[in-house]
Amino acid sequence: MQRTAFLIIAIALAGCTTLDDFKNMSANDRAMRVCNRDAQVTELRRSRQFYADSIGSAQEALSRGYRVHRQCQPVTVPTGAKTICDKSGERVVCREIQTTRQETRCLETPVAILPDSERRNIFEWSNSVAALDQQIQAVYTQCHARVVTMTAEQAYELY
Repeated sequence: MQRTAFLIIAIALAGCTTLDDFKNMSANDRAMRVCNRDAQVTELRRSRQFYADSIGSAQEALSRGYRVHRQCQPVTVPTGAKTICDKSGERVVCREIQTTRQETRCLETPVAILPDSERRNIFEWSNSVAALDQQIQAVYTQCHARVVTMTAEQAYELY
């Protein structure tokens, strides 16, 4: 959890990093900045998050005993009326206009699950998460080993 928080903060701060910042960083810090934004590392992390989210959803469905299918659509909701008056010479003409706002309304429908299937999916997705963790570590380590030997300028170009 702490490592994830550190990565999120590092990525958020990374957008403001200049070449001068890179020159003031240690080689290790530069490599971390570059490799945290590496396209392959980012894509592997995105895939891992998909599986982790799927596991969480399946566990929630198992504990509840069913899935919830949610279907949302935008609707126009009346909010009242507004009177608009126009003056033309001595004559005043008023009209009432209905006011509305857009909101999203959702319909939630319970859907039966197959508990054995959900458990099997959780098992398979957990294996995928573990495999992706290893891939992320390997790709990150390879990136780090390559970038840590670069000059600040070379690392900044990759950044």
